[in-house]
Amino acid sequence: MASDNFFSNVTDRSDLLRRSSRLPDYALLWESTFGEKDQYQTPDQVLDFYQGALEEIGKFAAQEVRPKAAQLDEEGAVFQDGEVTLPSALQSHLKKLVELGLFSAQVSRDHGGFHLPQAVQVQGLEMLAQACPNTSLTVAAFSMASFVSKWGSEEQKQRILPKLMNNDWQTAMALTESDAGSDLGQLRTSGIKEGHHYRVNGTKRFITNGNADIVFALVRTDPNAKGLNGLSVLIVPKTFEGKRNVTVTKIEDKVCLHSSPTCELAFENSFGELLGPEGDGFRVMLDLMNEARLAMAALATGIATAALQEAKTYAQQRVTWNKPIIQHPLVADMIFEMELEIRAMRSMVMEAACTADLLSIAEKSGDESAIKKWKKRYRRLTPLCKYYCCEKAVTITKNALQIFGGYGVCREYPVERLWRESIIYPIYEGTSQIQSLMVLKDTLKDVAQHAPGFLGSLAGAWAESKVTKDPVKSSLLRGRNELNQAIKHILLSIIKDKFKSDIEGLKQTKIQQFIKEYSLNLMNEKTDLTFPFLSAERLTRISADYYALKCLADNSRNDPNRAGWVLDFANLCIPRMKMENTYMDERLPATLVYMRAQDKHHS
Repeated sequence: MASDNFFSNVTDRSDLLRRSSRLPDYALLWESTFGEKDQYQTPDQVLDFYQGALEEIGKFAAQEVRPKAAQLDEEGAVFQDGEVTLPSALQSHLKKLVELGLFSAQVSRDHGGFHLPQAVQVQGLEMLAQACPNTSLTVAAFSMASFVSKWGSEEQKQRILPKLMNNDWQTAMALTESDAGSDLGQLRTSGIKEGHHYRVNGTKRFITNGNADIVFALVRTDPNAKGLNGLSVLIVPKTFEGKRNVTVTKIEDKVCLHSSPTCELAFENSFGELLGPEGDGFRVMLDLMNEARLAMAALATGIATAALQEAKTYAQQRVTWNKPIIQHPLVADMIFEMELEIRAMRSMVMEAACTADLLSIAEKSGDESAIKKWKKRYRRLTPLCKYYCCEKAVTITKNALQIFGGYGVCREYPVERLWRESIIYPIYEGTSQIQSLMVLKDTLKDVAQHAPGFLGSLAGAWAESKVTKDPVKSSLLRGRNELNQAIKHILLSIIKDKFKSDIEGLKQTKIQQFIKEYSLNLMNEKTDLTFPFLSAERLTRISADYYALKCLADNSRNDPNRAGWVLDFANLCIPRMKMENTYMDERLPATLVYMRAQDKHHS
């Protein structure tokens, strides 16, 4: 489908920028905090600047990047004699994006950058992903300037940031090892200190764009430390003193993202320099991973948007039984659900990005109360964004392919490529199951620390939803009730195991009292967490649906015309939440029996 500008032609993006999100509320404060204090007098002036930047990226994405997307998929990166070469079209895209300032967007004004809000940056990434997933992922991988800005020394900033802004130096993040994927505590790559630098030895696998000029590697600098202790982030250049410092031993043969090389890296007494505090590498890398997860959610949203627009255009043109197939109920329902999901995805990403911006403002001003508030909300939204958007992108691209029928699997049309490009996103930057474990952990911790608040919500959300006259508020309360019920299922499973009590025979008030008394003591090394772990992904689906609904509602508060989308999405997601709760209650006990049988079989 032809489009001359991916920003102005997708009204949801401009609505979020100008009216519906939190951004208009803090845009002027952002500029006065991180820019020149008196450069702008009104929020509209700031938003005009942001919109101008996004329109330029949207125009470039639609007119120059999108036409080369299939070519980049076909050509792919070339690996020969230990060197990786990106396709010439991709290199051309990167040069143009340097001119458009995309690689300067994250860098502070003090160091020559634009320091644009995350809420603007995620929209830029989303549009590039709509145009070409290979280009957008490469840009995301090479956009680690904020990492250096936050954790680098002043000398490192002066030396490295100009290279990153011009894309003279390209970046990669190296965590994964063959025996340490999601379990970073098993990392073996070592960094031994020698004077002011380190000697790095080990192997990293599945490193996106690992052919980069500098690699941010998580290594073990304290050989006596266990688990996540004693890890540090080192900057390891590809070459040092004119010699190869990092060796790319191979690139993976993937079904997707052929122009984004996924590399195996070998470090053999490689030179490295410390970034951030020694021994605190997991915390340093976690900061980058949170940004990366939000970026993956934005990219997934862009791919889903491309699939929707391709499917919608085809369905309007394809005629069967004397009418376009978009007029057939089953097809219309599929496309309508895509639109609802994508609006929710975009609102969720935008809300998380705005939360990150407000956290940055609070940190700059030293407002401890605001720091605590926004940090908690950012931590809550990040894994949910990553999970929801990446999982939905796979479903949406698959449904788009289905709408094309047999043509969907033919390379003549782009939907098969969009589907292939989407399937990696539930794996990148922490699998969906890892995100689910994070959600479970944070949910139980939050309930344990705020038992009275949870109990009040448990008792009141459903009842209040029945009496409020505001349909949007009623939908949010009904969604909150489903989330509460999911948490209750998990809590009761822990309590039943811990206290061997017949909880189900107690009255509701007694259950509340029981949870209130023991919630702070639920978790210890003897607690059986099999059912909570088994329920983690279902809890995450329910949580993601609730927060997607809430973000969509929050991002509609200044635009009454958007309320219809909120109610339609509520009618889509709340029945889904009910189904997940039914599964947790009735389906999962059978899996527990199955797991015990397997344990006996293997023992």
